[in-house]
Amino acid sequence: MGKEKLTLSVDKEVVEKAKKLGINISEITENILKGYTSAEKPNGSMYDAYRQLFDAITPLLKEFGGQVKVGEGGEPVHIQDEKGRPYDDEIPYDIFLDPSGSFYIDLYDSSTTDIEKIDQQDFSSPEKILSNLVDVLAKTKEANEEKMRQIMMAKRIVEAMSETLIKRPLAKKR
Repeated sequence: MGKEKLTLSVDKEVVEKAKKLGINISEITENILKGYTSAEKPNGSMYDAYRQLFDAITPLLKEFGGQVKVGEGGEPVHIQDEKGRPYDDEIPYDIFLDPSGSFYIDLYDSSTTDIEKIDQQDFSSPEKILSNLVDVLAKTKEANEEKMRQIMMAKRIVEAMSETLIKRPLAKKR
């Protein structure tokens, strides 16, 4: 089957981050389009569409670690100003998707696996979620590479200590 050229506009920052990760945007776009045209369509609910998106993201979070911000909202509160006059306000909160597939809501310091317990209006746009995901993957990849360097350095130190201690028996105490 032949290929057809397609022009796609993508946020410059996302492209740069994707390059750092070694992500081939053309290949991913083609795979997404293949998946979209052949996949099961959502049952019509926004929750089902977001559920499918989050199910696709979760394996990446498991592989790289971390969590991705997928929404934000506000908890209504009734408070008073300095003169005692009541008014309504909101306490903002963020919603994160964890590698386990659960949603962490920072205001309540709690998690849920039930997507429908979250107001669907609180979920970010797919573009924003994708941008946040690329950020998380880039940061965790860098952090994992640094952690790997530290582990290998610790390994070399332990090996050097072992060589020294094993080759030279400890001096006997008198």
